[in-house]
Amino acid sequence: MNLSPAEALLFHLANRYLRQLMPAEYLDELQGRFNEAERQVNAHPETAEWSQRVLWLSHWDGVLSNHPQPDATVAMLSTALLHNKQVSIHYQGKYTPFNFNLFGLVKRDQNLLVVGSYWQHNDPFVLSVRKILAVELTDHPAIQPAPDFDLQDFLHRQLNFPHTQVKLQCLQIEFSEDMHSYVLDHALEADQFHITAPADYHHIGYFLLEARGVVDGERLRQWISGFSHKAQVLKPDELRLVMEQARLDTRTNLFTATEFKRCLKREIQRCLRDPHMTFGLLILDLDHFKLVNDHNGHDFGDKVLLQVANCIRDYDEAARHGGEEFSILLPDTNAAEALVIAERIRKKIEQQTLQNGEGNVVPVTTSIGLAVYPDDLPTELKALIGQNRDIAELSGLVLENIFHQADQALYQAKEQGRNRVCLAANLI
Repeated sequence: MNLSPAEALLFHLANRYLRQLMPAEYLDELQGRFNEAERQVNAHPETAEWSQRVLWLSHWDGVLSNHPQPDATVAMLSTALLHNKQVSIHYQGKYTPFNFNLFGLVKRDQNLLVVGSYWQHNDPFVLSVRKILAVELTDHPAIQPAPDFDLQDFLHRQLNFPHTQVKLQCLQIEFSEDMHSYVLDHALEADQFHITAPADYHHIGYFLLEARGVVDGERLRQWISGFSHKAQVLKPDELRLVMEQARLDTRTNLFTATEFKRCLKREIQRCLRDPHMTFGLLILDLDHFKLVNDHNGHDFGDKVLLQVANCIRDYDEAARHGGEEFSILLPDTNAAEALVIAERIRKKIEQQTLQNGEGNVVPVTTSIGLAVYPDDLPTELKALIGQNRDIAELSGLVLENIFHQADQALYQAKEQGRNRVCLAANLI
C-alpha cells in the first residue's frame, strides 16, 4: 500500500485523534492505512518530531469544536515547527513584532496555545493563538529548548492549578458509551483502574470507570469537565457535588438544558426496558416575562426566576432552558397525576407576592404544556417501540418527539389565553 507523504500524515493524524469517533467496521477497514501511515511517519524523524510537538490535550469535542481559529496563522506556526524556523509575531497588546521560537502547538479545552521562547532565549512562555494578529516565517533557525525541557510537564505546571497530593480511594465516573475508546486510550493515573464496558454495564448507552488512588485536585476536575455532559461523577459525593455545580443554571440552581436532556434520555431508556413504566414532561413558560424585566429591572427578573424554581418540588428533575422557559421531568407519573402536579405548580406561581423596588406586587403567571410517555407519542413511534427496536436509537427519537408534543401543548396554552395547562393528548 503506497501513500504519499501528505496522505501518510493525514492518516497518522486521523489515527491519533479521530479513531475514537469511528465505528468499529470503519476502523477495521482503515487499520491497514493507519499502520502504513505510522510506518512512513516514523521513517521520517522530522515529521515524527513535528507530530510529537503538536499536541491536542483536550478530548475530541474540543478538537472538533466550531470555535473559530485563524487557519492561516495555525498553518504558519505548524510550518515553522516542522522546519525549525523562527517566526515574527505581531501580538495583541504589543506595539512592535518580535521573533519567537516555537517549542509546541497545543490545544487546551477551547483554546489554541503556542509554547516557545523570545528572540535568542530558550525560557519557555505560552501565547494564545487567538491574540496573534499577524505571523511571518523568517529565515532564522529556531532556538531549541533546554535539553531537559518536557512540553507536557511544562504545560501541566503552567496550565493547572497546584493540587494536593490527597488520593481518592473510590472514584466512579459514568461515561457516555461513545467516549469508551477515548477513555481507554487516555486513562487516568491511578493505583487501580477498572472499566465496565458498555455491553456489561446495566445502563444502556453508558460505561463505568472505577479507580483507586487517583490524585485529587484541579487537574482531575479539568479532565472530567472536558467531557461536559458525557461524564458524570458518581463517587465520591464531595467531588460529585463540585462537578454538578457546572451542570447547574447559575440563576436558579436547576439543571442546564443539556444536563436535563441527559437525565431525560436515561429515564426514556429505563421506560423502554420496562413497558409498564411511564413519565410526564412539563414545559413552562413565564407569561410576558420580557415586560416584567423591562418594567422592573433584571435584578427583579432574576428574583422571579429563583422564586419560580422554588415552586418546583425538590425531588423532581427540572431545568431552566435560558430566558423564562423551564422543563420538569415527572418519573412514574401518568397523565392524571401529571396534570395535578402541573396545576399545583401553576397555582403556586400565580399566588406568589413578589414586590419590585417600589414595593408594588408584580403578578407572575405561567403557561404549561404537558406530554406523557408513551400515551402522547405518534402511532408510528409506538409501533417501533412495540417491535423492541434498538433502545439507544429509540431513546433519541422518543426524546425528540416527547419534547415536541409538550412544546405544542405549551403553544396551545398560550393561544388559549395563557396562565393555564394544556395536554398534548388533547391535540392528538
